[in-house]
Amino acid sequence: MINKFEKTKFWSSAVPLHAERLKKLNCCLIMVPHPDDESLACAGLISKLIENGTQVHIILTTDGSRSHPNSKKYPAAKLSQLRRDELEKALGLLKVDLNHLRCYQAQDSLMPTKGVEGFDDLVGILVDDLKRIQPDLILLPYELDPHCDHRATHQLLISSLEKAAIARPVLWEYPIWLYEHAAPSDIPVLEKGELLALDVTEYSALKARCIAAHVSQTTTFIDDDPDGFILLPEVIDNFTRGMEYFMERKKINPSATLKETYFENMYQRDTDPWDFEESVYENLKYRATIAAIPQRVYKNALEIGCSIGVLTKMLAPLCEKLIAMDLSITALESAEKRLSDYVQVTFLKGGIPQDFPDGDFDLVVMSEVGYYLSKTDLQHTKKQIIKSLQTNGVLILVHWTHFVADYPLTGDEVHDLFLDSGLSHRHSSCTADYRMDVYQNQ
Repeated sequence: MINKFEKTKFWSSAVPLHAERLKKLNCCLIMVPHPDDESLACAGLISKLIENGTQVHIILTTDGSRSHPNSKKYPAAKLSQLRRDELEKALGLLKVDLNHLRCYQAQDSLMPTKGVEGFDDLVGILVDDLKRIQPDLILLPYELDPHCDHRATHQLLISSLEKAAIARPVLWEYPIWLYEHAAPSDIPVLEKGELLALDVTEYSALKARCIAAHVSQTTTFIDDDPDGFILLPEVIDNFTRGMEYFMERKKINPSATLKETYFENMYQRDTDPWDFEESVYENLKYRATIAAIPQRVYKNALEIGCSIGVLTKMLAPLCEKLIAMDLSITALESAEKRLSDYVQVTFLKGGIPQDFPDGDFDLVVMSEVGYYLSKTDLQHTKKQIIKSLQTNGVLILVHWTHFVADYPLTGDEVHDLFLDSGLSHRHSSCTADYRMDVYQNQ
């Protein structure tokens, strides 16, 4: 556990979360492991969002049935209903539309984590809800908050975003048990500006009423289980000091172009980290990519992000000259071995936009690369590609369209940015997993 001095030092590093930023939000989803987490963590924020006209949705992931496991008066089903009633009362005080509350009913304290039976079923439910809600902000428990259900809820949200194919939302993690039960390894090492503090003093009385609405957790209302859970006053005090804290970690909110070390480390750990050689998905996508390229001989082609050269080997027969570039030296070494007999291929170590090669190209292929870039770097790369394309030159874009926590952009964001490129749009196709666009410079 961290001592009071360490806690004070940690929270004092927060930067103010200005109200102006909140006014830009249209829809917020709050992932809540247990009834009362919403009141403790973010009742003030919810109030501010409701005042601003932001639509607020709540997803309760567990049934809350195990806070008093030995109670005869409130067995599991009855306790679960009581706690839902308490949650609805708190949300009523906050003026949240109860039609925007969803309850998943995973067993309290036994919510399945990734790889455990039942987890994928929850993912399927949440994927549908994400597509329906389309939030631009999601609040979720901190990744290592010291409660198994909090960690499982975090895993559930990230896994569901990877399958939902929605616009990338901003993710704010909130602490609950980090205040009291954190081991040193649980404490996040945050960069400057990643810890946000919202002044909710004006909502202090309302927040206190919301917390108090959870009578089963804040009083001895359930009096026949001496070992039952109760939120002690010193615990509640962590949440009633006029400030609410959220972590906007770059780890799950990346905006900068991924660094060379990110890729090099992956290839050092696994020579084929995305299973380019054996994956059925990759094989079908590569074949579709080749089929979408107008069939002719290309005198000077460029492949951006060639990795270990699986697609490169399929492109090479179409080209008199092909520059295949990648940021990872380890990946390039594999690619060079794979294409040792293809004298028309030149390998270039480098990343975009900074190392974009000189020359005029009649074919540029960017497959599964654009979402590694910041939006600014992608815009710069777009200009470089357009400038480098010869008359009748062809651009092929192919990208995975699901959310990946590490990537600054989604595949759809990459492709949407090229819609106003001024190039002729020759072909577009989408599968459940990827999007392909073919452009020509006319």
